[in-house]
Amino acid sequence: MGLLGLPLAFCALPLYVFMPNFYATQWGVSLAALGTLLLALRLLDAVLDPAIGHWVDRLAAGPFARLLGALVGAGVLLALAFAALFHPQVAAAHALTWAGVTLALTYLAYSLLTVAHQSWGARLGGDAVQRSRIVVWREGLGLVGVVLASIVPALWGVTPTAIVMAVALLLGLWALSGAPRPQARVGAAAPLPAYLEGRQLLAPWKDTAFVRLLVVFALNGIATAVPATLVLFFIQDRVQSLPSMQGVFLGLYFMCAALCMPLWLRVVARLGLARSWLLGMVLSVLAFAGAGGSGRGRCIFVRVVCCLVGSGLGQ
Repeated sequence: MGLLGLPLAFCALPLYVFMPNFYATQWGVSLAALGTLLLALRLLDAVLDPAIGHWVDRLAAGPFARLLGALVGAGVLLALAFAALFHPQVAAAHALTWAGVTLALTYLAYSLLTVAHQSWGARLGGDAVQRSRIVVWREGLGLVGVVLASIVPALWGVTPTAIVMAVALLLGLWALSGAPRPQARVGAAAPLPAYLEGRQLLAPWKDTAFVRLLVVFALNGIATAVPATLVLFFIQDRVQSLPSMQGVFLGLYFMCAALCMPLWLRVVARLGLARSWLLGMVLSVLAFAGAGGSGRGRCIFVRVVCCLVGSGLGQ
């Protein structure tokens, strides 16, 4: 089940890290326009994701072949849209439009696969340790995908990146077809009246605990997304390292996260999920504060910061 996390993570890193840099440096698209585009598409995702989750619930409650067929279709769309995103077939003046269309399709397919994949593990249930094991395998393989995604584009370019992602996606879907299938909820397949479907989508907002958790997720996501999008510009402009070193910095960050995951699993068993998550975020904040001391040529210092911040990511 966890193998699908590898291509999804492999896809996510180029979208957040390499795509803005690629369109800004290779196609001359302004950073302000790219930032506006990314914000608009992510806001659209915020609207579509609950509907996607509701649709995945309906698919999961029915025949498995129908769910698998939807995921395969989303996988094909993701592979094609991802490849098209990094291979614009238009003049530079229309590069932003090409990026908007292909990125929207990529996000749509990516969201469907991600929601289905993460909810699959949640449906398997179990105690806190068992759920942590599921997450560790899923996120561990995801970190392998991220490490590959940080190295492949820097070493071989965007075309091999698209090929590797498509192959990994094919293998992930093949593995998912044989993964343990969670039990569907009794009566979940029964269609709901239209007026009840709208209420179901809004029901979580009435749960105070859910809203608090969502705020934490949102803040944590912002804290992760901002440096992920700006890291290449930071390495180029502030550290002024060689282009070949970009993959090294990213690789160190994610490899440290992967290596620390078994340790965090033990911490979860001792402290629980919530306290472990909080501890990981505190360590990441303290370590990331060291990035302010970086400067031109301080590559070793930045490597240490990457290792420390990555160690906190493993939680």
